[in-house]
Amino acid sequence: MSVQSELKKFNDKIRADFVTKKELSEKRDILLGKLRNNDDLPSFKELNQGSYAMCTGIEPEDDSEYDIDVALRFSANKDDYDPIELKEKICEILKNHTDYGAEIKKPCVTAFSLKGEPLVPPIYDMLTIEHFDKDDENSQLYIAKGKDKDSQEWEEADPKGLVDYINDSVEVGEKRNQFRRVVRYLKKWKNRKFSNTGHASPPSIGITLIAADNFNYYEEDDLSSLIDVVNTIVNKFSYVRINESGRYMYRISLSLPYFLKFKFGNDIFEKMSDAQMTDFKDKIEKLKKDLVEVRDEVDELEQHKKLNKIFGDDFEIPESKNSAKKQFDYIPYSSASGME
Repeated sequence: MSVQSELKKFNDKIRADFVTKKELSEKRDILLGKLRNNDDLPSFKELNQGSYAMCTGIEPEDDSEYDIDVALRFSANKDDYDPIELKEKICEILKNHTDYGAEIKKPCVTAFSLKGEPLVPPIYDMLTIEHFDKDDENSQLYIAKGKDKDSQEWEEADPKGLVDYINDSVEVGEKRNQFRRVVRYLKKWKNRKFSNTGHASPPSIGITLIAADNFNYYEEDDLSSLIDVVNTIVNKFSYVRINESGRYMYRISLSLPYFLKFKFGNDIFEKMSDAQMTDFKDKIEKLKKDLVEVRDEVDELEQHKKLNKIFGDDFEIPESKNSAKKQFDYIPYSSASGME
């Protein structure tokens, strides 16, 4: 079996969205119904956010949960409520609706699965959003930030604009399908290589945005498209300093598109320390090296074994009788292409 066909099988195995996991949207709708039926809240419209809105979600690792982001755009002006006020109301409504409660976090209210559901629940992050002028659909949106009255603030946001930007960056059809597969491959690699605690792991939206801005389509060749994106990420690192141990520190500085209505001066990677960013650089450079080795390998079985080592057992190695053939007509890429 070819590398391309095996990559597509791998994609089908790790893919998770509202099409492949209908129960996630059903549980989301139950929570939203609970909020809608409560008279303490103004009316709202929901906006799906994150990987499930962009169709780039993947199955969580064994020690993680499904994480679904939903923005609640309330029919209210930001001056009508303190940022923490609506978050407290949402938390109060949902906390007894689940076995695991609800919790106010800086950017959202987090609710867990319904009572009686499996031990490892999906997480639903409810982002509270209001208009500058509720009577003007195009007025600036603000997200409620903060966990208490001392840290609360309304921060400019453009959640729908960001989702539309990512989704519209690649034309509909096989090009967009390949883009989404490439992002899923990168997310799977990221989940295997980085801790999910703190800010050690690079944010998925940063990787997705770089991929969207630098995607090149290769017909029936996900591997080449993936190498392109990885190479772009590697080249985005810049030297910043030498630390106390004499190690060279590197960072990526990446802002959201300037024409979107987010708070000025944002940096998607700002929460990662210099050491964490440099660790990201080392690991993504290793990924580039490993992927190039896969591309240059002439034995299909060995290609599959190398990809299994990169992505784990979700990338299955086909039966050797189907894959142990040489690619005698293979011509290695020239470094003159600029891809190495």
